Amino acid sequence: MKSHDFLVLNAMRLAEYAHRKQNQYRKAPPGEDRPAYFLHLTEVAWLLAQSAIDDNELIAAAFLHDIIEDCGYDETSLAQAIGNCRVAQRVAAVSELAKGQSWEARQQAYWERLSAINDPAILALSCADKTSNLMDMNRLLVKGYEVSSFTKRGFASQCAKFERLDLLFRGRVPARLYQYFERALTEFRQQDPISAEKAP
Repeated sequence: MKSHDFLVLNAMRLAEYAHRKQNQYRKAPPGEDRPAYFLHLTEVAWLLAQSAIDDNELIAAAFLHDIIEDCGYDETSLAQAIGNCRVAQRVAAVSELAKGQSWEARQQAYWERLSAINDPAILALSCADKTSNLMDMNRLLVKGYEVSSFTKRGFASQCAKFERLDLLFRGRVPARLYQYFERALTEFRQQDPISAEKAP
């Protein structure tokens, strides 16, 4: 078999090792379960696969999508490690590279980069990532936690970020993937603490 046949498997192994080496877990408030970070990577790949995306390079990129951002790789070293430049390019496209900047500046740079690229595959990868993030946040919000207890910004800032991304995803990613995102965003909006205070 060709090495390309094992691309997704190799990406899974590399991602699991790299994030485990960094001792990474999903964010959660104190006392809550914090799953191994690999679960998030698997969710992103699963969302793409469930959306009938038949693209091994994109599925591989899903498992690796945070390895540049969090594990000390750059596009060149990732391409060498996985043996595929296209996968590394896709991962780089969805990575926040300016970690020293403010949260707001990083979100703006991310949005501008995706807007300029306007590549359906990269938008799908980003959409699956953000859907997984929303699903994870919703799980904690339903338990009564505030967004600021497990993220860098509060509800309003996070909601504005996802709603702006919604404008990029709508009509540009596979319909089923967008349905997952839209459903998660709708559930997230329903957790608005201000709306809850106004409710009779």
